[in-house]
Amino acid sequence: MKTIFYTISVITIFALSVQAQNYEDTLMIYGRNRFYKTHLPLGYNLQKQYPVVFVFHGGLGNPDLTEKQTGFSKKADEEGFIVVYPYGTGSFDKKLLTWNTWDCCGYADKKNINDVDFIKAVLAEIKSKHSIDEKRIYAAGLSNGGMMCYLLACELPEYFASVAPVAATMFDTVSCNSNAEVSLIIFNSLNDQHIPYDGGIGEESLVDVEKLPVETVVSLWVNKYNAILMSKSESSFFHKTNYKNNNGTEVVLYKMLSGGHSWPGGEKIRKFGDAPVKSVSATDLIWEFFKNNPKH
Repeated sequence: MKTIFYTISVITIFALSVQAQNYEDTLMIYGRNRFYKTHLPLGYNLQKQYPVVFVFHGGLGNPDLTEKQTGFSKKADEEGFIVVYPYGTGSFDKKLLTWNTWDCCGYADKKNINDVDFIKAVLAEIKSKHSIDEKRIYAAGLSNGGMMCYLLACELPEYFASVAPVAATMFDTVSCNSNAEVSLIIFNSLNDQHIPYDGGIGEESLVDVEKLPVETVVSLWVNKYNAILMSKSESSFFHKTNYKNNNGTEVVLYKMLSGGHSWPGGEKIRKFGDAPVKSVSATDLIWEFFKNNPKH
């Protein structure tokens, strides 16, 4: 009987060691408690170095919503990387949150929250707690969270290898004097009424701020990196344009032909939100891009 019990105990301990883990942390910065969630993948092993993907929720969202929406935790379990889901700020600690990204958005913008320093602090904590591959630190985000990706590419390019803004844009007030290069994979839909493909203020935009046209934003990064056109391709669901420079830095645009303001291939998380296309998985394409674009 003792032998059977011992065997069961060993099996139980082994099972616990390979389970995916989720936990939440708090850190104090500029007198404010900030929060972030971490997902450690199946089979997490302290002896191994892991890529890290920061995933930023959209405006008036939170990490729980964006985890469900993007499926990044499931992808992390399949591919073996750590996911970090930071919380923005708002009148409530854990919901209806925004990021301060230049001229947008909401509470974070009005209160002039320094989200760049917050992410820098979170990254320092992640490095201290886990064994990570510092050449494989990435960021993805939707809408206001996608704007955070652009902001980090401008403000913290020495840390991030690649970023993936989805249904996001930049503004003509942006000053981006980064001293390192970050590869970008960008998704925008032609029928997005929040972030209009051709710029301006969308009919359903929650923020009355002029946005730059998507292709103007792409050109900003292409010109900044002295990249050249490598290829163009078309499908029934998107037009893809790929640029690359001599350093291997890539800028890829997926011009989605439908899907509105959503995460391609993701879950519809709000009753009145746009239905995502199911024929394309932004999460799969983003991770493949990230794998191919570590820090040089």
